[in-house]
Amino acid sequence: MRIAICVKKDIHGLLAARILADRLSFAELRFFCSVKTREAELDVPALRLMKLLERDVAIDTLAALESSMPGLPHPETWTPLMDMKAEGGAATLLAFRPDVVVSARFSLIFPQRVIDAVPRGIVNVHPGALPGYRGLFAPFWQVAKGERELGCTVHMVDRGIDTGPILGVARVPFQSSRSLMWHTSRLYSGGVEIAARAVATLARGGTPPGTPQPAGGAYFRFPSAADFAALPLPIVSARDYAEVLGQAFAEPAIAHADRQAA
Repeated sequence: MRIAICVKKDIHGLLAARILADRLSFAELRFFCSVKTREAELDVPALRLMKLLERDVAIDTLAALESSMPGLPHPETWTPLMDMKAEGGAATLLAFRPDVVVSARFSLIFPQRVIDAVPRGIVNVHPGALPGYRGLFAPFWQVAKGERELGCTVHMVDRGIDTGPILGVARVPFQSSRSLMWHTSRLYSGGVEIAARAVATLARGGTPPGTPQPAGGAYFRFPSAADFAALPLPIVSARDYAEVLGQAFAEPAIAHADRQAA
């Protein structure tokens, strides 16, 4: 059984990869990562700060200092995918011949040719409540719209963007004393646990129960500087950053105990 794990090469992708490596250790795993930086991430000050902390510091600096990571292939060994073109990233991913793909915080859209080529399907972890929060930066928009409970939806990937059948939803109560980064980490932690169970079912030849998404919904893009200025909580705090780093870099047994206590 081959399972491809597709994440973003940042702190939340590291946390997702750690959980999946632990839960899916029965299979042959290969880790792929998106490394794309969108223009908005350099133009909007708040997005530049998030890139600095989530990627430049967490991965390019701190992870680079670690010679190994117990229970997880080092991020430097993950296969980078720059695109999903037929002769590019899609070919690299499919050369592994995955039976199942699980995507969490992955920045690229899977084209139909890739979806059709994965026998048991692609499971995606989307950090927003669907169908109301499709698209980019769903944790931000859920907070900005005043949701008292944020959702992270696990769904099968189909032809649309964040439109496939729902396998489960992880929910995180909004806490005004915590930062956007903290909420984002909690959303991914809960969603990835659901995804791991769904992928294990698919790997055994089963079919996890799915529910078609209702009609309607909304699609969001990157927030602007003005959107960030109106956000009712900080992007990050020292306390929250230290906590998220601790979870992402924790050894498997410690990380599991932290998730159980959350």
